[in-house]
Formats: sequence, structure tokens, C-alpha cells
Amino acid sequence: MSEFQIDKIGLKVGLEIHQQLATGKKLFCGCPPIESEKYPIKFFRKLRLAKSELGKFDPTAVFERNKDKTIVYHANPASSCLVEQDEEPPHDVNIEAKEIALIIAASLKSNIFNEIHVMRKLVIDGSNTSGFQRTMLISQSGHLDVDGKKIGVQSICLEEDAAKLLGDTTDVREYSLDRLGIPLVEIALDPVAGKPDEIRKIALSLGRLLRATKRVE
Repeated sequence: MSEFQIDKIGLKVGLEIHQQLATGKKLFCGCPPIESEKYPIKFFRKLRLAKSELGKFDPTAVFERNKDKTIVYHANPASSCLVEQDEEPPHDVNIEAKEIALIIAASLKSNIFNEIHVMRKLVIDGSNTSGFQRTMLISQSGHLDVDGKKIGVQSICLEEDAAKLLGDTTDVREYSLDRLGIPLVEIALDPVAGKPDEIRKIALSLGRLLRATKRVE
């Protein structure tokens, strides 16, 4: 599709990025974020349905459950522990990760909350052993300066990365726990109208701002 046609339809793009943070430990335990070559531990799980606080089943969870897949997890004690296996409660939140998230929020002139609470996002594909992702809303609003324009910030969250997909067949889905729990920031920007090159410039500007902290991967 040419830029002329894109202009004609009135393209609007709202960017949401996920950036891993350069910390020596995961978000809810002391395990280092390393990539393993061997996995001495293997265990199996099945997705089970549970009603929400409203007493209803999530339709997407029902859809995933109906696939009746077995989830296989591969773990290395050097990069994961019982927290990643959902056999132990999460530890205290990684202080360094919180600090980096606050620096990023301040850099984007975002309004930081006085209290930060850990919330849960439903995860239905098996990429988190607990069935949900732990996330914290750090701040809202703010802006990113791009060529004299202020691109609005909707929200900044600190959350845990998902497990790495190793394979997926009709009956079995396999994950590595190396990546599960690595801290990352999620930044959502306001939708903006513009040509592809202008949207690309916004993404590059945000990437440069993050790397200027020297505390992201």
C-alpha cells in the first residue's frame, strides 16, 4: 500500500512496546536472566478453568482449554527456581527493576503513582506457569518529544516477561523457563495520525530514550 493510499484512509497508529530491563536478577526472585543450553528439569501442566470475580469464565480461556493441550516446561536450576514453576510464592519485587521503571517514567514526564500494586493479567497460552502475568502500573500520561511534537503517553507498566516458546503441535506446547520472570517495561503511546516514516521516527525516538538510560537490554 502506497503512502498516498494510507493518507486516504486516515492511518492512526498507537505504539505499545515491551523492553527488557538490564538487571542481574528476575522480577520476583533472585535467579539470573541467562539462556540455558540444557534443561535437566521437565514437568507438565494442563490449563484449568476458574471463574472470575464476576462469577464468569473468560471466553478466551474457554477457547484455549478446549484445545486440550498438554503444556511441557523445561527448566534449568541455574536460571529458574520454584517461583517460575509456580510452586513457591513470588519474592519481593526487584528494587533495581522498580528504579529503572521510575527513571523511564520520569524521562517521559509521566505522572508516577504514590503506591504501586501488583496486579494479574490473565494468560491463556501456557506462557506463564501460574496462568497469569504479574504487572504493576507505574504511571500514566506524560509525553515523548519528537521533532517538536508531543506524543502522549497512556501508561507505563513494570511486568514479568513470558516463558520462551520452544515448540507447538496439535497436542503439546513446550516452553523454556529461562525468560519467564525477566523484568520488562510496557509503554503505551497515544494513537497518532501520520505517514509510515513519521511513525517509525516515533518508535526510534522512544528506543533511543530507553537506551540512553543504559539500563535496558
